[in-house]
Amino acid sequence: MRRHHRNGSGAGHGAGWPAWRAFCPRPPDLRVLLHLELQEQRLDQEPVLRHCQELAADPHPGYRLAHWAAPEPLVNSFGQVMGHVLDAPGADLQMAPRAWNTAAVRAWEANIATSGARLMVCAAVHLSSGKAVAATVATVPPSGGPVADQHDTAVVPEHRRQGLARWIKAAQVLRIHERFPGVRATTSTVNQENLQMKAVNRAVGYHLMHERLLVEAPVASF
Repeated sequence: MRRHHRNGSGAGHGAGWPAWRAFCPRPPDLRVLLHLELQEQRLDQEPVLRHCQELAADPHPGYRLAHWAAPEPLVNSFGQVMGHVLDAPGADLQMAPRAWNTAAVRAWEANIATSGARLMVCAAVHLSSGKAVAATVATVPPSGGPVADQHDTAVVPEHRRQGLARWIKAAQVLRIHERFPGVRATTSTVNQENLQMKAVNRAVGYHLMHERLLVEAPVASF
């Protein structure tokens, strides 16, 4: 039997070592499953917003932006996009596979609404097919701020490497800033091995705040 432990640490390549020692006397028994980065994007810094405006205004022929709680014509394709969240490196260690059919999407939306948080979704819709092919999800706390949570971002495989993730994330933060002026920052957790998403986040103004390790150790070690 093995047990998973999540652990926070400061930034830096060696930052995880002192944190390991705090809860495990035999660090060699540990196996690092994920090295996660907590990143922050400041919405109260004009250069970040200005750069996001430039990215959001960059034309992507054949696509349009959409913001929602998912409208009926797009709910199925949105669910298909969300199913690709598990394509990210290490995603299977952070979340279980789940259905993303229409009923599941509506239940997910309702669950967020019940918590009082405001769901923000920005998607890229493929004009020829009329389907959502990329989406990014954020939630704003019931108070309207000061920190919004950036959750999942996914692009279906055949529409990758066209800058859609960067485009929708830039447009998303501008909409959050417009609708919720009390939000001063957004935060996101990214697997250090997910180089593509780290590059996207850098492009829209995220910077590293902290690192966290997901480790596994034999129960006997404790």
